Amino acid sequence: MEFVETIPVTFKEITPNYNIPEKWKEIVLNTGGTHSTLQDIKLPHKAGGYWYRDSKKANTRNRFIYWQTTSDSIELSEASLDVNLSLCNLRCKVAAGTPPLNNLAFYERASTQQLVILAATVSSVHRLIFPHPDVLDRKSTFGPIGSVSPSIFHDTNAVNNPNNYHILNQYSNTNTGVAHSCASLLRDNGEAVFALAFGYGGDGGLLLVKLPVTGSAVTTILKRESTVPRFLSGITGALRGKSGDGVDTYGVVLINGLAVAVCGDTCLRAWLIDEGGSPTAVSAPLSQTLMRPKPPPHGHMLQDTTGSDGSTILVAYLSFPNECEFVVMKMHDGGAGAVKFSQICQIFGPQLDLLDYKIGYGEGNHVIWALWTQPDGDAVVTSSALGAEVSWRAVAAREPPPALPQLSSHLHYRDRLLAPGLFPTAVVMKALVIYRRTWGGSEAGAETDLSESCMSAVQARMRGLTARAASQDHSHLMHKCWSDLYSWCMQYMEGLQKPLGLMVSKHSGEAEGGWCGWWCALVRRCGVSLVRQLEPLERIMLSPEDTLPDVVMGGEAGELSADAVRVVVAGARWERAASAGGAADLERRLFACAAPQHRLLPRLLHLLLAAAPQDHPAPVLTSEQIDEITSILEPIKDLQNAVLELNDALRLDVPEIDTCKSDDEETSEYDNLFASDLGVAVVTEAIRQMAEMRARVVRGALAALGAARGAGGVPGAGHCAVHWQAYRALLWLRAATPQRPTAGSSEAFRLKLTALGGESAEGAAGAAGGAAGAYVAAAGGARARAHLAAARAPTHWHQALPLMAYHLAHQLWAVSGGFEFGWWLASINQPRLVQKYVALLEPWCEWNACSRQFILGLALLDLEDAEGAYTAFCRAAKGVSTEPFLRHLVAAPDARLTQHQALVLYYMKVIKLFEIHDAGACVVRLAETAISIADKDDPNLAMFQWVVFKWHLSGGRVSRALSAAAANPAPHARAAAAAALLSALAERKQLGALVSCGALAAEAERAAAARAKLHDPHPHNPYYDFLYALHVSRHHYRKAAAVMYERAARCQAERGGARRRWLAAALTCLRLARPEHAFLARPAPPSPSAADALQVIGPEDLAAELREEVPESLDPVQQALLRNENIDFEVLYPKLKMANAETLLAVTKRAISTGQFFPRWFLQRFMEVECDTCVRALLRGGRALEAAELCCEALRRAACALQPAAPQPRASPLALADLLLLELAQQPRHAQNAHAAQVYNELKSVIEEYTKVIIRTSDDMKLAQIKYPVMNQSN
Repeated sequence: MEFVETIPVTFKEITPNYNIPEKWKEIVLNTGGTHSTLQDIKLPHKAGGYWYRDSKKANTRNRFIYWQTTSDSIELSEASLDVNLSLCNLRCKVAAGTPPLNNLAFYERASTQQLVILAATVSSVHRLIFPHPDVLDRKSTFGPIGSVSPSIFHDTNAVNNPNNYHILNQYSNTNTGVAHSCASLLRDNGEAVFALAFGYGGDGGLLLVKLPVTGSAVTTILKRESTVPRFLSGITGALRGKSGDGVDTYGVVLINGLAVAVCGDTCLRAWLIDEGGSPTAVSAPLSQTLMRPKPPPHGHMLQDTTGSDGSTILVAYLSFPNECEFVVMKMHDGGAGAVKFSQICQIFGPQLDLLDYKIGYGEGNHVIWALWTQPDGDAVVTSSALGAEVSWRAVAAREPPPALPQLSSHLHYRDRLLAPGLFPTAVVMKALVIYRRTWGGSEAGAETDLSESCMSAVQARMRGLTARAASQDHSHLMHKCWSDLYSWCMQYMEGLQKPLGLMVSKHSGEAEGGWCGWWCALVRRCGVSLVRQLEPLERIMLSPEDTLPDVVMGGEAGELSADAVRVVVAGARWERAASAGGAADLERRLFACAAPQHRLLPRLLHLLLAAAPQDHPAPVLTSEQIDEITSILEPIKDLQNAVLELNDALRLDVPEIDTCKSDDEETSEYDNLFASDLGVAVVTEAIRQMAEMRARVVRGALAALGAARGAGGVPGAGHCAVHWQAYRALLWLRAATPQRPTAGSSEAFRLKLTALGGESAEGAAGAAGGAAGAYVAAAGGARARAHLAAARAPTHWHQALPLMAYHLAHQLWAVSGGFEFGWWLASINQPRLVQKYVALLEPWCEWNACSRQFILGLALLDLEDAEGAYTAFCRAAKGVSTEPFLRHLVAAPDARLTQHQALVLYYMKVIKLFEIHDAGACVVRLAETAISIADKDDPNLAMFQWVVFKWHLSGGRVSRALSAAAANPAPHARAAAAAALLSALAERKQLGALVSCGALAAEAERAAAARAKLHDPHPHNPYYDFLYALHVSRHHYRKAAAVMYERAARCQAERGGARRRWLAAALTCLRLARPEHAFLARPAPPSPSAADALQVIGPEDLAAELREEVPESLDPVQQALLRNENIDFEVLYPKLKMANAETLLAVTKRAISTGQFFPRWFLQRFMEVECDTCVRALLRGGRALEAAELCCEALRRAACALQPAAPQPRASPLALADLLLLELAQQPRHAQNAHAAQVYNELKSVIEEYTKVIIRTSDDMKLAQIKYPVMNQSN
């Protein structure tokens, strides 16, 4: 613990909270039979990883494999920060008693496009071959964001090929012991070489296994200095107390055709791989310590790397009971296959157990990354450059989840438990299963939602406890039940977060820019966490207490001046003095009351000096602690300038990235940068850490200044307080969870966005990173990638992550001019989230205040709070001319609008939103407001008046609707309003109100005239009544008479019944009109001389026509047709002998329908008027025989009319004759139907005779024209 507290903290883990892999593809490795002595072999669980070599290609950039060993398997997982991978988890099972060794080697073979993994167990070696990502994506192009690519583990066909593994059972015996470590190498020809370090406590030594591409494996035992024959080795070991010779093999590496091992005597030994035998070189002891080293796995270790000049550098870790050290050696070519070793430096480490260490790169030098285990079980990661001076730096320890506070309801507990970033879903589900089993709950619930499952499980347990002890406090009981579930989650999460190994890239020095920045990754039991460098302010806040003075004097705070650094250091001292719990409680109490901005600092000073409530951590400092903070601040000459400088450093300005690059360059490689689920989780966590740390900086600085200087000693602190709340809002976005939209809300929501010219954004329900994570995965990430692409920023994760996180944090930060996040939040159908977000920012944030009110109005509309939405939209109207978002919403950026014009366009947009939600009252108020501010020549005035008219009319406010329609300046709108009024008021029987509106008289008259002609003229036509009333009210009696006469004429023409009423009304109006206007014009009866003539009639003519409407004065034939009785042909004989074709046809249809007999004279009369109509009527009525007889007569008359001299063209019913023949042919012509046969034969013969006559007459006419040509009469 002392070691960690004395070194500076310069790194921090980024632990993404994404779904723990649950689906594994399993295969079984052939490790051979197991020996009885191997059954109790236990090797520590180890882990590591591999980064793909080419960081420029689409399919290998930011892509890696991490692995871990268990007692019975090797678990391999492939992940990418840029694309999601499918089937990316592979579990290689091994036989019982053959655990895997602690090192895997990865090689990319360009010649065969394969990725080869070399692995070994205590009894076998394996060459695992998988397809390279280049094979899976040969085009090496970036797909669309969110696309899924196949993992290399989808193809495992070559894993158990006999050529790719070898069994070592013959070497696992009591003499050689059991292998505890291994190293492997893949040669250019595909041969795999394994070096296994055997037997701590046995003979020890190295076993070399060569596994060619084809053929049998070759095993070689590498000898040490001793030349004792193998059969005497056991005696030698006994004489020396087994491994008392001190040359047990610990760590081993394979490099440049050599096997190099560090032995128990701290010497390095090198063997030629191809020759074996004795070592070709033995170094001097690396340490003068005479103590026996620790046994594996905490004993000596060996790692290698390649120097900048291509030389081999070995880093040996020497572990003794009381000390440990890293010895850095350089290996030189000694000629004739020999090598020499020279020491570069020696770095002493802490007295802790080393779990793993790796050699990486950082700032132009090699770096040791070490993973240590502390006595309390916690792990710590440290790093040091390889140099003469020891410069250990630490990775900040992980902060444990806070204890579960006592809350007021089950919903609050549930939201706290399922807060984004706290526990993955798999952890909560596992804890829920244990919780139910422990407390006797149901194993499987019917709930499909995790939150419902948690609620039901806790409530079930509460019911059981309440039944046994009903007197307990309900709130205390609820806290106890939820705390138990929370505790299970923490315990399970702690097991999953156990660190097992480190992962660094071995290729960083080869890539461009690979030497810039320190970075590595920590492999945990589930998943990985990336290690990043801290910002200067973070280093100050996280560095141990003893290193704070060095920070002030050492200039490690970047561009901040010494005075500003002192303010930050004072804040760090205050935080340590108040304790983390006390500082957090102070912050909670400060913002619990949602005080306005100007009251925030006075309340902070009050809380700093007031006593803390009972059971709360006390943030009140002692006088000694205050004096210490005062002494830190005392050297500051200009405190106000220092605070303002710190405020500038905390502000998230627009990222300063050079975008002056060529636009012709291809930028598709940025399309998927950090676009995978893992990448989004990493970026989101980096943003959270940035916001949390900066909020702590502001909190500590303000509290330290307040405690040391009092109320009057905090100059310029108001700006810092704003930034504090801005970072708190960013943290709130990280924790806010989007919910699933309610059923049926999507369509109305889509219509609103369409009305605003936008589109619905991607769904964000259930996002693991909260609202911030959903934004990073959607529009925010796309904007940040476009920005990085314009600047051609680096794409490797440790270089691109700070830029990406900063740009996204700037978008999410409330204290900025942009409103991209606010509009995105409004476009994902999360009204509750928008409402809470606006309420959080409203008391203090002046930036985009009107734009936030606008999205609040959208949210309140979705929540069916129309009045609240109206208030929000009215507040938002103040920023239409000042805020870019609202200005762009109403018009194009280059449009030149006055403030009134912009407001008018804004109200148009808002009115459409309220119309979608059918909020008429708000629509009318908004439209009236727009009318009051619009210019007189504004083209939108007609639309607003129409809106007011429409909603007043639909609401039944007729007088207001009439006023709005009359005030409309557009003629077409007035006409449309009149038409709408006619329809609505006619249904309500309120047309009298329209009659009294003189302003719309002309429009209403035209609309009613058109409507009247489209409807039946019967008594239920309200439009004729409206026209009559309108003209009478205006004393236009002749127009009123014309309307009624037209109605009466239509009744007569359309047989609409009695027309006396309308004739009487027309006569009354004519008699009321002045004499010179007492006339009507109607079409004159048809005559050959004047087809379209008009007839003028006066009151007397109209009175005569009215008298004719008496039923007794009707034509007898019409009276008979109206009575629906049989036709009395004898009584009607005088009328029918003179009737026209229409009347005869009506009588014929009546007689057919009643089955009457037709008198001969009637048929003769009908044939004289229109023979064709008569025949057709009889045929359609089913009287084919009568029709055929009449047709025969018609044909005979037609034949007689044909004169040879000069016959006139005549039409004969031949077509009807054909139809009659067809009809008669279908009737049976038997004895019982002899008349039908007779008529058929007669008709047929008449047709034949008629045809012959026509032919003969035609021939005679031709001859006559030939013999006697027609001469011109003029001659």
